[in-house]
Amino acid sequence: MQFRLLYEGPIPPRKRINVTDIHAIRMALHPQLKGLWECKPLSEMATWFLREKDRGPGGRGIPILERTNNVLFAPLITQRNDLACELTVTLLRRQSPGQLLGEGGDIDNRLKTLLDALRMPSTVEAQQAKIDTRVDNDPIHCLLQDDALVRKVSVETDWLLRPTTDPFDLVAIIQVRVLASRTTMQNLPFAT
Repeated sequence: MQFRLLYEGPIPPRKRINVTDIHAIRMALHPQLKGLWECKPLSEMATWFLREKDRGPGGRGIPILERTNNVLFAPLITQRNDLACELTVTLLRRQSPGQLLGEGGDIDNRLKTLLDALRMPSTVEAQQAKIDTRVDNDPIHCLLQDDALVRKVSVETDWLLRPTTDPFDLVAIIQVRVLASRTTMQNLPFAT
């Protein structure tokens, strides 16, 4: 299974960012990941996977919903469903292509921030970011349970040719390739 996520906005270097900023990036990606569950093959499996452990219909599927600081999260790629992924990230920025490190670049730290936003927050991070339980108890959709489930990352930079208001604004195109770390009947539709 492959798909792309799009993020437009600031990703400052690590020394200028906090968990609230990381959660803002996570929430910008949330609608896209939630919408992915409305497309086949995920739409056909949502009732089997989008449930908490020991709740909802039993039988097929692996429950992926998790609570962190009493906030419900729906990570697509988890240890429980034996999935991992490879990411190909294109960062469009106002800096010269290839300027990865140094003045204005700092791609390694910005990439770490992006990876943090793709995963569920820890309990401490959720408390620090003051992430509240959603009124409708609707889960916050994210890509990863843990960023250790990313097996490979490749990054390309290029010019962002439109003006930006923030020097750290960029456009990130994140191509996700879902892999089964161990093929099971439950995760077979994800790995196709």
